Amino acid sequence: MPKVLRIIVIAGGAILAFVVLGVLALWFVGGRHLDTVYALPPESLTVPTDSASLANGERLATLLGCNDCHGANLAGQVFIDALPFAFLPAPNLTTGEGGVGAAYGVAELEHAIRHGVDCNGRALMIMPSHDYNHFSDEDVANIIAYVQDVPSVGNALPPRQVGFIGRLVTGMAPGGLLPAAALDHEAEHPVTVNRDVTLEYGEYLAKPCGGCHGLDFAGGVVPGAGPETPYSSNLTPDDATGLGTWTEPDFVRAMREGLRPDGTTLDVAMPWRAYGQFSDEELAAMWLYLRSLEPAEDRLR
Repeated sequence: MPKVLRIIVIAGGAILAFVVLGVLALWFVGGRHLDTVYALPPESLTVPTDSASLANGERLATLLGCNDCHGANLAGQVFIDALPFAFLPAPNLTTGEGGVGAAYGVAELEHAIRHGVDCNGRALMIMPSHDYNHFSDEDVANIIAYVQDVPSVGNALPPRQVGFIGRLVTGMAPGGLLPAAALDHEAEHPVTVNRDVTLEYGEYLAKPCGGCHGLDFAGGVVPGAGPETPYSSNLTPDDATGLGTWTEPDFVRAMREGLRPDGTTLDVAMPWRAYGQFSDEELAAMWLYLRSLEPAEDRLR
């Protein structure tokens, strides 16, 4: 074999071996993250039973998109069927047949909501706990009260399956698919929040929006979304590509009616129908916070 060809073969073999070893390493690391058990102390939450708290818990669950994944009656549904990436059912949260309600007490539900961890201590996949981790004890207790109050529905779902690609992705960026891997589980949580129209309250309410619009709210590719999902909008007060020319009534109209100032309709991926349940004061606080952000150009323009 000519020397040059021999060198090419050896180099190609070395590269192939390196790639194979890298893939195996990611597969192993991904499995470690999937199997990690988190030891979390229970929070001392008092779950209310009054009708106002239950109604607020239902409202918060709707605003946060719990029904989008777990179904309108929280009886669960398959929301990702894409092996060899993953087959992921959103569990039936009720106490009906096939539901997990009996296994999840107050502490377990708090761990799932704020920490992205199941009743066995393992990380939940694509459970957006990074959007809920800052929530007050009062709001989390209201959500738990609502979840525990929903009627039992029988709906047995197959277990989740993480395919080869999903396991590799978990190995490369565990926090993307397993938010528990990237959360500060020691962070303190407020007992309640000041619900006046303030920047602080606006930030508290708007933080979940960063899941789609980015931590800087400048929009762009929605993390974990498929190619059919549109880019998220720039919510900063940039005049060219953001909300710089919008008024507060424009913002309220968008959230309540799904219409931009020019009359065009927001994409269906924007859950404005759910967000329309924000009160006038909550929308005012969110607008105050968004106006306080540093203007940023849309990363996609």
